[in-house]
Amino acid sequence: MRQRNAASTLGILYRSSPAKMTALQRESGLSRRTIELILDDLMQSGWVTEVHSASPAARPVGRPARSYAFRYDAACVVALQLEAGQIHATVADLATEILGDLRVPLPIKTSRAERLALLDDSVTELLDTAGVDRSAVVAVTVSTPGIVRDDGMVDLPMTMPEWTGFSLSDAVGELFDCPVRVENDAKIAALGEKWSRDGEVQDFAYIFSDSERIGIGLVLRNELYRGRDGAAGEVSWARDLGLHDLVSPLLVDLADELAPGHAATLELVTAARAGEAYALEEVERLARAFRASITLIAWLLAPEEIVFGGSLGTIQDLLIPALEKELARNARPLEVRLRGSRYGDASVLTGCLRMCIESLSDQLFTPTGMAAIGPAPIAPSGSDREDAAEAS
Repeated sequence: MRQRNAASTLGILYRSSPAKMTALQRESGLSRRTIELILDDLMQSGWVTEVHSASPAARPVGRPARSYAFRYDAACVVALQLEAGQIHATVADLATEILGDLRVPLPIKTSRAERLALLDDSVTELLDTAGVDRSAVVAVTVSTPGIVRDDGMVDLPMTMPEWTGFSLSDAVGELFDCPVRVENDAKIAALGEKWSRDGEVQDFAYIFSDSERIGIGLVLRNELYRGRDGAAGEVSWARDLGLHDLVSPLLVDLADELAPGHAATLELVTAARAGEAYALEEVERLARAFRASITLIAWLLAPEEIVFGGSLGTIQDLLIPALEKELARNARPLEVRLRGSRYGDASVLTGCLRMCIESLSDQLFTPTGMAAIGPAPIAPSGSDREDAAEAS
């Protein structure tokens, strides 16, 4: 019971720090004395700190209200975005404030062993630069192209050499002493989008492009839909949908500033935005290539929205008006909204960080998880978040 109450109290503080004692009593339903004992334990373990007023003279006469805050700086999470041509590694605190970010370009034909070795080196460099000890990392999420099976096996018999038939979660798990979750990049991007909407839209299809490859993440009834063995949304194999025609000079290397084709693609996008006829012709061709698949998704799933992310999200201002014009040719109007991702190219990273926090919730905000994780891995003496809370 004590662990259950402590986990519940810690969850309240994570969601609404800082919180006064009266608010904790009201939300938890526990007595003041019980919460005081729990808070003493949580402060000793390094997960919670007491917040004092920055201006004692401004306090009312009588017993001062006591406030407590979750230590968002008590540990860190790591997001790893693996792409054919680069590794994008990010470390953040438990409020998902970025502490360090690193992009490492690499040849598409890099072998699995070399890619994993570079990943290890990238993580070391990232954490060293951010001043974070690897033992302080409490959750890791990895995004990858291809199907990620329910057992963590990656299935990608194209694009990245040897990137199929092995457990990526086991491989990355050897680098960390904490839970590691692996998911397909389009699904993680959809999760990031879901997080940004906070339940505003319950059903949507998220169409993701990383320059030349298309994937779809589905959120149905406000939950990420993975399908049988993680295969939902792998539309690259359904060539009759015409999505293989979506290779476009408007998309190639658009999201990767380090890629060799980025400058030429950006020049074409800029020309389209300036109204240049030759560039607008490519926008219209891309919209025509999309028409059949968008129509099928809209009528088959009937989502509230179809969202464009990744490289598609970057050119949403060009693509969506052209696509709406194409779809208007259908015999019956589609009952779906088209829009661009709120996070653009950052949707995958956002989804990775969100998945880390969900993993942390499973560890820390449940009685059994709290007993297993023990004290906070690190406990710095102060943080910008605490300073801001004290000043408020």
